[in-house]
Amino acid sequence: MFSLALAFGITACAGTAGQSGDGKPAESGASAQEKNAQYEGQLQDKQAMLENMFNGFLSAVRNGSDAETLYGFLTDTSEYWLDTLENHAKVYNSEALDTCQFYEAYTIILYRLYEREHLWETDEDRMLFMMLSKSGMLDRFTNLPLGPMKVKNDRGSIGLAKSPEVPIMIFEWDDQNWKLNLPETVPLITKGIESIAVKKNWNGKKLALYWIEKEYHMTYSRLDESLLEPIGF
Repeated sequence: MFSLALAFGITACAGTAGQSGDGKPAESGASAQEKNAQYEGQLQDKQAMLENMFNGFLSAVRNGSDAETLYGFLTDTSEYWLDTLENHAKVYNSEALDTCQFYEAYTIILYRLYEREHLWETDEDRMLFMMLSKSGMLDRFTNLPLGPMKVKNDRGSIGLAKSPEVPIMIFEWDDQNWKLNLPETVPLITKGIESIAVKKNWNGKKLALYWIEKEYHMTYSRLDESLLEPIGF
């Protein structure tokens, strides 16, 4: 990491390095070193806290923790996003789905499949559990080999072991704890699938229906355009 002294243009003249103009030891260099050491220490602490948070999150998902526990690992924007998606799943028709990104359309259609096939194990917070339950959308990806955690200021991330520099999950620091940002994470998880839409010139809705059929055709029938319309909730 570069010295803060250099960043602010503070340099010593030749022959007087480490001294102030009156011959006394200069404090700027030591101060910069102390600040750098403090910053590195904070970064290491945050790194350790992120790793602990992530392990706790995985344990909560795989042990079937309740909604309150799961929400405790998420940002406020994640909770709002889940509520919004669940509402869209109940009211969006096929035309409205044309306005959705792939990951949004996929989530909405999958929610409707759960509803039609009576797959719910809870009466509340259904979108949350579809995302975070054991064998849910995120659990399938977190079972893959993952790379090291990375922290930069108040942002954290993790990628797959085979491409650790490419994040698939995003975390935010809220002054006390790390939280998972779902609205930023889910698009990263589904990014590879979206390349199909580009090749075939499909919109998000068409790709979502195609992918649902590809994943579940051996288990469920009528994986067709009927899922593009609201089900009687």
